[in-house]
Order: sequence, then structure tokens, then C-alpha cells
Amino acid sequence: MSNLLNKKFWILEMPKYSILIFMAFNLIAMIFYPGGTIGNPSTEGYSFTQNFFSDLGNSISHSGENNSISFILFNFSLSLCGLTFIILFFFIRTAFRPSLLNFLATSFGIIGGACCIGVAFTPADLLLQAHIFFANGIFRGLCIASVLYSILIFKKDDMDNKYAYGFIVFGLMVLVYILISELGPNPRLNPDALKLQVVSQKIITLWLFLSIYFYSLGLGKHLYSKS
Repeated sequence: MSNLLNKKFWILEMPKYSILIFMAFNLIAMIFYPGGTIGNPSTEGYSFTQNFFSDLGNSISHSGENNSISFILFNFSLSLCGLTFIILFFFIRTAFRPSLLNFLATSFGIIGGACCIGVAFTPADLLLQAHIFFANGIFRGLCIASVLYSILIFKKDDMDNKYAYGFIVFGLMVLVYILISELGPNPRLNPDALKLQVVSQKIITLWLFLSIYFYSLGLGKHLYSKS
């Protein structure tokens, strides 16, 4: 119980646990997903190149079958990640001096985490518009946060700039994904567009989790190397 109230735990340990839980639960959810994609409801099982992550969070699969197991696994693990990111960004702000830039970076990081929970509570088959809003909020919030944190790290003389460069790469990747999803062809009408968006979503999600994990390690070690 003491760990749950421990700032160091939430910065150095919990991001790792929540990301591992998300990956494990989603792999299991893929196994139990009944089938169907937005372009072809007759497909069997989960397609890595044709099904979005959030398809796992639908209460009913695209094939029209009950999707309870995947629904619970996906939405619980995403909510856990969102809660972890909110607490992480709230605590990690102490690595930098109080400033407007620090406040904005923390705020957008927390918004990104809150939107993860928002996606989990708005399954696309039940609340599509709200689901899209929160899904966009994850990437936009964390993209802006990554840019602002890069600036904060560059301005901090006693912190390794490699973490800033990592956030710059992450921010650029998120921007590319946003452009693909916003300006690319409609995935509901174009199978190739669906594949592009599905695969790019998985790549950027993996990179997002890895970036936040290494960021938490770097800033956490910076905070606690002096304790």
C-alpha cells in the first residue's frame, strides 16, 4: 500500500508495470477478438494490419459478435496507462523549476493521460464521436507535451539532452501520424489506407509508451540521484 503513495514508485516503476500490463492484456485481447474490420465484417479473428487497437475496446466486434473479454482487457489496461501517465506527469514536474513552460508541459501531459481514460470509457461502437475526440487528444496532448519537455530539458544544464532528442523524434512521429489520419484517404473506403493507418497507429503507440517509459527513467534518476 505504501508503494501506491510513493512518488518514486510512480515515476520509476509504475510506468513499466502499466505498459507491460497493456501489452500483455492486448495480446490476450487479440486472441479473443471474434473478428471483423471496419471494411470487412466477415474476417475471422484479429488482424494486425486491418484492426485498430480500439477495435479491441468495442462492446460488439465488427462481425457483430459479443466482445466482452477483449472489451474488458483493452479498456482496463488503457485506463491504467492513462492514470499512470497523469500521476507521472504531475510528479515529474518537480524535476524542473516552476514556470509557465513547465505548467503547460505538465498540463498537456496530463491531458494526454486523461484522454487515454476517455478512450476507454467511450467505445467506438457506442460513442464514436467522443471516442474520436479522446483518441485525437491522446496524440495531440502528448505531442505538444513532448515539444515543451524537450525545451525544458535543453534549458536544464545538468540533464542529458538525449532525452530531449528522443522527445523531438517522438513529436515528429506523432505529427506524421496525425497528418496521415487527418489528411489521408478514408480507411472505411480504401483497404490500403486502412492498413496504413492501422500499422502506423501501432508503431506510434509503441513508440509513445517506450518514450514515456525512458523519459520517466531519465528524469526519475535525475531527481533521485541527488537524494
